[in-house]
Amino acid sequence: MHIAKALPLLCLSCALAAAGEDAQPQAKPPGSELRDGFTFNSTRKDGRVEWKVAGSSASFLTPEEIELKNVRAIFFSEDGTNTVATTDKAIFNKETHRLRTDEFVTIATENSVTTGTGMDWDHELKRGALRKNVKVIFTQTGAKGPIQ
Repeated sequence: MHIAKALPLLCLSCALAAAGEDAQPQAKPPGSELRDGFTFNSTRKDGRVEWKVAGSSASFLTPEEIELKNVRAIFFSEDGTNTVATTDKAIFNKETHRLRTDEFVTIATENSVTTGTGMDWDHELKRGALRKNVKVIFTQTGAKGPIQ
């Protein structure tokens, strides 16, 4: 399933791209780790938070690749709706600005929940794809239950 909209994983890759750019002069050796959790966010010009990414740990596997654990990304759209993406583990490449995971992924919006196993996200193209077992449940405000 191709994900054409800017979802929270875009936010995650943006956050990590920004973090990667900041960390570039101080490249971390493989094995360096942030164990007590992390949070990145970005604000719009008007000062409102645009997106936030948090996780339990981040470890440099190589100078270019960072493994993130227990990732939760929230994208706050201008119309007041939120999109939340979660996964247990993902690898972000600072050079290519690509994110990949073989883990289960959940993407929740006000109107739907999309799940799948494995995902590839390309920040440059602003596109991603869930690899397999993709399921979308549409919900409707005021409805008696989900539509599958």
